Amino acid sequence: MFCVECGRKGKTYHGLCIDCYLKKKKFFSIPSSVEVTFCRECDSYRIGGEWKRGNLDEDLKEYIRKNIKAEIDYECTIDNSKVTCRGKFEGRDVEEEREIKIIEKERLCPQCSLKKGGYFEAIIQVRDADKEKMRKADEIIKRNVEKSKTFISRKEKVRGGYDYYLGSKKAAEHSAKEIKDMLGGEMKISSTLAGVKDGRRVYRNTYSVRFFPLVGKFVKIDEKLYMITGMEGKKLELRDMEGRRRSIYREDLKRVVNLELKVRDGRVVYEEGNYLYVMDMENYKTVVVRKPEGWKGKKEIKIVEYEGKVYAVG
Repeated sequence: MFCVECGRKGKTYHGLCIDCYLKKKKFFSIPSSVEVTFCRECDSYRIGGEWKRGNLDEDLKEYIRKNIKAEIDYECTIDNSKVTCRGKFEGRDVEEEREIKIIEKERLCPQCSLKKGGYFEAIIQVRDADKEKMRKADEIIKRNVEKSKTFISRKEKVRGGYDYYLGSKKAAEHSAKEIKDMLGGEMKISSTLAGVKDGRRVYRNTYSVRFFPLVGKFVKIDEKLYMITGMEGKKLELRDMEGRRRSIYREDLKRVVNLELKVRDGRVVYEEGNYLYVMDMENYKTVVVRKPEGWKGKKEIKIVEYEGKVYAVG
């Protein structure tokens, strides 16, 4: 066989000797350009129709590698926009290079577009939380939103707490359950019809997490008076009128006696050892009470009366 290009005798490839064939043949199809669209509002970008967040350089390289078509086994190196493919054909080294043009565009990503339009799939209502619990609840919601790669459409301050409008029902559910489990609230779920899509009803869920103001309340356990002094997760911290502490689970409140006691103002008139002589500012009678835990010589004090006996509570 003779090469139709140079006339050399020998094995041919499509009528060409190997030298002439390698000069003309393209073993690799490398994209001439890649379009990257950047979101105007966030740090996401779209390559090949897919929106991503992370390492733009690595995502570009991965996209280029996936879109190279080759007729032989090869290795590829990418340096900025320069692509080099190397392989072997009939024992001969083959190398091709190409500069890829990066076309940059700008628009809103789907998430930001939905957010701008006020879209939401679920609402989290946080009610009656103190300042610290509200801060922790806010952190939990934001962490789950980031983890789910969704968004908070808006946050509204309402009577008793805040409402969070989330772009993901799943993120809202995870957040509400975590708030309940970690901070000790009670959760209720309700659904409302939002519309019809593709012939199917679409519902929005509302996750209501409510904290009951238990701290400062009084309970009776085993004939002894306790004041609830704190709450951590599912546990309540209690202190009796002699300063001894104990803890119970929130669910145990169903088995204790809840007391509605009125806390009154008192004025310390005399101190003696572990006891204080206090004037009850409601009836101006002087009573003797045990010093409350952490008392620092203040003149003003809070007292409570139970079964005819008066106690100092702080």
